[in-house]
Amino acid sequence: MTESDAIKREWLVTWKVGVEDEIAYTLFYIVGDREPYESALSAVETMESYDITPVRDQAFYAFVRGRETEQSRQFYAAFEQPTLMVVPPVAYRPHGVVLFDVVGEPATLEQVRDALPDGITVNVRKIGEYDASPGTFDIGLTSRQREALAAGREVGYYDVPRNGSVEDVAEELGCAPSTASNHLRKAQARLVERVFR
Repeated sequence: MTESDAIKREWLVTWKVGVEDEIAYTLFYIVGDREPYESALSAVETMESYDITPVRDQAFYAFVRGRETEQSRQFYAAFEQPTLMVVPPVAYRPHGVVLFDVVGEPATLEQVRDALPDGITVNVRKIGEYDASPGTFDIGLTSRQREALAAGREVGYYDVPRNGSVEDVAEELGCAPSTASNHLRKAQARLVERVFR
């Protein structure tokens, strides 16, 4: 679905795998058009059931219940280590890219890389002390402002020192640099207001 123009962004918020029924219970937050998403979801062979809950301005939650595949079992099992935690949300990007943070010991993380199923490759983008603040989807940003922040993070706009530019963000969003700059400024102002409220 991340290849579709109908879907702007998709995050896996949380998940649970049933030990007895081998059903994966997943909660997604999606920014985009609900109808194509639901149509694609209903066509998935392993689908058991799902519920869609609209929340705002082209955003909705999808609570999905699907049968596990051998690949998904192996993927989940790779991260089931006592000293390892995947920190949600998990961000889905075009071309099969999935971005997420993992907290744990380096040796355990190496074991995960070796245990992943065939066809899945790993690119470690950053290593260090984990210092991200817990977040929420309900912070008063428009979907476009949220997209701008996510694009900025992805292209290195918020790296220190900065590696990405407003032009890079604009290219990710498919808009003019002045529009991207406007989205970023408004989103940043909202976040600063929330921090000091």
